[in-house]
Amino acid sequence: MIGPAAFLRKALVIGFLVLIAGALYWQVGQRQVLVAHPANPQYLHQWRSVHRGGIFDRRGEVISESLQQPNGFQRVYRGTSGLAPIIGYCSQRYGTAGLEKAFNGVLMGQQYPGVSVIGRIRHLLSEQASGYALNTTLDLSLQRSVERAFAGRKGAAVVMEVKTGRILAMASLPGFDPNDLEAKWLVITADANSPLYNRALAGFYPPGSTFKLIVLAAGLALDTVELESWYDDYGSIMVEGHQIANANHQAWGRISLLDGLAVSSNVVFVEVARQIGSENLLQMASSFGLGRKPPLVGGSASGGRLPAGELSSLELAQMAIGQYGLITTPLQMAIVAQTIANDGLMMQPLLVESVQAPRQNQVWVSRPQPARHVISAQVARQIRVAMAESVIRGTGQKAALSTIKIAGKTGSAENPQGPAHAWFVGMAPVTRPAICLAVVVENGGSGGSVAAPIAREVFRAYFEGRPSN
Repeated sequence: MIGPAAFLRKALVIGFLVLIAGALYWQVGQRQVLVAHPANPQYLHQWRSVHRGGIFDRRGEVISESLQQPNGFQRVYRGTSGLAPIIGYCSQRYGTAGLEKAFNGVLMGQQYPGVSVIGRIRHLLSEQASGYALNTTLDLSLQRSVERAFAGRKGAAVVMEVKTGRILAMASLPGFDPNDLEAKWLVITADANSPLYNRALAGFYPPGSTFKLIVLAAGLALDTVELESWYDDYGSIMVEGHQIANANHQAWGRISLLDGLAVSSNVVFVEVARQIGSENLLQMASSFGLGRKPPLVGGSASGGRLPAGELSSLELAQMAIGQYGLITTPLQMAIVAQTIANDGLMMQPLLVESVQAPRQNQVWVSRPQPARHVISAQVARQIRVAMAESVIRGTGQKAALSTIKIAGKTGSAENPQGPAHAWFVGMAPVTRPAICLAVVVENGGSGGSVAAPIAREVFRAYFEGRPSN
């Protein structure tokens, strides 16, 4: 039996150990949380005294910067509203979000972004009165054109350089004005359209018929089908007692696989998926990055959802037309387009190109990096040929321009909450693509009628330097 003195000693030791553990937890484990907490007086002092680094587009145009005010530095946003969910905000009251949050330590000069040991030591020994600046890959001029093309519709778009993976524009609409965040916080957060929500990186949408590009890639890569393969399309097909029909029950008769993609025949692609099998189709979808987080350089993106395991005949048929548990993001579908446009070589999507020290000497550069080969160049070119036919004479005709040849694929993704989401993914020019994109309009209905014209205006702005009237 333990005596009172021994019990007291043990209680004191245990209490002492608990105090040490608590101190370690807060001072080591939760140090970064405490340092960045808006209620921390030291954080407030840094906020007012440290010149937070700016965020710039690829040409040096200001997206956000900190300006000296009588009570300290104030963050000023000069980007577009549709870019705000991606760049985020920086508020004394509500903290940070988006890129402002992901790179908060760098922007405040607390975290050294380079790899040089000497540079890191100098950073630790110096008192940082200014933070580091971020140079993004974004083109604000093209960004404005993308947002104009949406004309007030809700949705998202991602535009990428094919050869490098650089993101030239990324819109999440509707957006918001970070300059009004503190004054209108309750209004913004109560908005049913969720303007704070980053639809481009985290918006979950079934891909609809844009998934037929992956079905086609799997079939061609396995030599299971050819573009000249023929199918009988009677307007619908029965699978396990369920009818899967073409849009408006259109029967195309005897039709080639190339024509099947151009007119987006559900019947043809259900037949192709049967020939491929669920295991091969899921493997190809995974290779294109579906169901996993994209390796985004300069931020964090969601991974969506890809079914796993053996699929039933009905599940496989539904997947063939971009339904049954498939969830993708606009960035993921832009990466699919980029891979096809780049002869099967997927590049890591790149949003932050470099970080600069206050005296403008470059500290850290992120160069374009390949992720992996997904399909052969021959297969990629065949897919582009079929996508070009979709724009010339199929469902993507409203994406066409007279000055440049565009390849694309439309999609109308069923949505239990309302009208279908309208998709368009594509690239241009067809033979040697320079840029690619993914556009989704929430509850837009027909991808060919709603999303394709938006894509056309983005291509027009990039190649011709102007949007149409």
